[in-house]
Amino acid sequence: MVSFIYDRFISYSSYNKAMKLKRIYIEITNVCDLSCSFCKKNQRSPEFMSLDFFEEVLKQAVSYTPYIYLHVQGEPLLHPEIHKILDYCLTYGAKVTLVTNGTFLAPQLITHPSLYKVSVSLQSMDSRSPDSIDSYLSRILETAETASRQSSPFIELRLWRNDLRNTSVGKKLMKELEQRYDIQETVRKGSIHLLPHVFMSFDNEFEWPALHEVRSTQGTCLGGRNQLAVLSNGMVVPCCLDADGLIPLGNLHESELSYILESDRYQKLIHGFQTNRIEEPLCQSCTYRYRFDSSDHHDTDPLP
Repeated sequence: MVSFIYDRFISYSSYNKAMKLKRIYIEITNVCDLSCSFCKKNQRSPEFMSLDFFEEVLKQAVSYTPYIYLHVQGEPLLHPEIHKILDYCLTYGAKVTLVTNGTFLAPQLITHPSLYKVSVSLQSMDSRSPDSIDSYLSRILETAETASRQSSPFIELRLWRNDLRNTSVGKKLMKELEQRYDIQETVRKGSIHLLPHVFMSFDNEFEWPALHEVRSTQGTCLGGRNQLAVLSNGMVVPCCLDADGLIPLGNLHESELSYILESDRYQKLIHGFQTNRIEEPLCQSCTYRYRFDSSDHHDTDPLP
């Protein structure tokens, strides 16, 4: 079995020499256990990606990038076959970022060798009952400390609602971090170092794009150029903010990813970004792309 995994890893770790994507998001489920105020509520049918289909998606994705994010909407740890999904990621040489609200996160999970990074959305604290906060934070920090001791994976604690820092819960969190760790600034804007392999990032809440308002038809974005997303129903979209699938580039139930990336719609989208034109109405309404205008912004990710 070990030899099989090694052979498959070598086969897929060379990747496509024309690789141009930094990451691909694969939404293994759009179902979540919470209803957070900052989250765009799911408008699609609840769905769990089958294990067989996930393998087909993964095989195509790793030919363009080793960095696979199990995220768009939903809580990936709710997937009943999450461990088998991670096993497939190991088999095909994927470096997995798991984005989770942390409800089901436990130290034993992060020992899986496919995990490159675990991002925990601490802004989900505002949807939790006050009497559960202590146990939630304790489990998250215990998991982070385990990762630090074993030097893998990276742990990113996200507080992407700066207003929460001034609430009682936010103040409790920051006090706990200051008491437990030697906090240091990093070269990344809005990021602090807590422990080896453990970081915390801060940002302002972003606005989910919608079709109701056109803000600009000029500009650029990294969507489709640095990243793609595959929704749980197989739909390929340019970025993880298109949670409703409003820019359907194609569906992996029907087409290969290579064919989708040669489609007129995808090529027009990319050419537009390259020439400072925004072609898609959803992109014209999006404000997240303005973050890329800042010279000190390092893509959407504070870690490699």
